[in-house]
Amino acid sequence: MKTSILALVVLVTLSALTLRDPGTSYPVDVRQSSMRWAGYYLFSFGEHNGTINLKKGELIVTDNQLTGGSFEIDMNSIKNLDMAANNGGDDLVNHLKSDDFFSTEKFPAAFFEIMKVEPIKDATGDQPNVHITGTLTLKGVKNTLKIPATVKHSGSTITAHSKFKFDRTKWNVRYSSEKFFSDVGDSAISDAIGIELNVRATK
Repeated sequence: MKTSILALVVLVTLSALTLRDPGTSYPVDVRQSSMRWAGYYLFSFGEHNGTINLKKGELIVTDNQLTGGSFEIDMNSIKNLDMAANNGGDDLVNHLKSDDFFSTEKFPAAFFEIMKVEPIKDATGDQPNVHITGTLTLKGVKNTLKIPATVKHSGSTITAHSKFKFDRTKWNVRYSSEKFFSDVGDSAISDAIGIELNVRATK
């Protein structure tokens, strides 16, 4: 009798998994998507900013709602926009690619995988309407990241916009961090990296 009940439970569980809607994949149009970054000095008003490219990705939609997805980020595509290439811009980019920062020769790609999408109650207009929780793998380190986003779904296209900051030191990017180096003084760099992400995906 116990064997029959166990078999029934297993059958019902497998049936539920089989019937669960896996969602629809919307490939990311990397040419219509963008990612901007910003880094900040800790004791001055200066900052640097630039872009970095998405290499590929997808968004998963179930019942017209974003439910999952993933992105691959090309770390070697880092660009600086606030200085001319021959006036410090190239030097900054090379420094960002070095082991002081992102070690792009060893870790040429970063990855973000969406784990959970939660609606924001009473969201209006172009304000963020969801919280996206995912895992960011950067410089070989994987940590959970929760970000606000404005997600819109229209016909065969879904767009997502997000502005957020994350603590670089959690991904072993520690250069000139006051948290780890007590002698950096006025040259300390903020642990926060700002990101503005615009994603467009089409079924």
